Amino acid sequence: MEKVIGYVRVSTETQAEKGYGKDVQVSAIIDYCKANNLELVEVFYDLGISGTSIERDGLTELVAALSEGNIKRIVVMNTSRLWREDTAKVLIKRELQKLDVHICSIEQKDYDIYSKDPNDFLVNGMMELLDQYDRMTLNSKLAKGRREKAKSGVKACGSTPLGYRWKHEGVKKPIVVIEEDRAECVQFIFKSYLELKTLRKVQKRLKEQGYKTQQGKDFSIMSIKNILTNRFYLGEVKHGEMNFDGSHEPLVNKITFGKVQAQLQKNNKRGT
Repeated sequence: MEKVIGYVRVSTETQAEKGYGKDVQVSAIIDYCKANNLELVEVFYDLGISGTSIERDGLTELVAALSEGNIKRIVVMNTSRLWREDTAKVLIKRELQKLDVHICSIEQKDYDIYSKDPNDFLVNGMMELLDQYDRMTLNSKLAKGRREKAKSGVKACGSTPLGYRWKHEGVKKPIVVIEEDRAECVQFIFKSYLELKTLRKVQKRLKEQGYKTQQGKDFSIMSIKNILTNRFYLGEVKHGEMNFDGSHEPLVNKITFGKVQAQLQKNNKRGT
């Protein structure tokens, strides 16, 4: 016997409509399952919710249950219980099709969620364009926000370089502060490079002294070089190809940073 899930939605407009009350829908689903030798596992409800909205608790729980993969069919009085306009229809159908789920509509015996409908093709195309527009708009807003943060000297969100951490307590907005233990490691790397002159010798010294990366691993040549060339340690923040004075405290001064860059360039020319 195939297992199925029922779905009932009663909007404020249809509560009084003949044939669409909660109890009527539930009884119809139960009778349908008995007549078609289906095992009704559970019924999900959205009461007093419009079918134009996809923000429904019952619908969300329904999709979550279907995502487990054990059930591939839902039973409804009719498809208007699932959606009442094209946008909701396209979004819900797309989600159900991803899960390879079928809809049994009691009042629409021949309905098939996978049938080709020219109207669906048009609406799908419009929805994809709107999705793309929303992503482009969001990316533009995020880029602008990161650029404004950089100009004001504030690091954009994300992980901090070794030697720093985000501080959330006691401040209105998160700020980047020095993490003393790891900052010592960064300063040790700059100092060792000026003394030893090569990345490989610095790598060996770090291993001998027991220093590790933020992931608890030994430093690679590339990770050491990335630290030595990171202008964040100089007190700057970067956006695109531009650098701005940061609001965080630097770990190395300009003289030390400049000497390190000169030595790196010299070694590059030598191939060492």
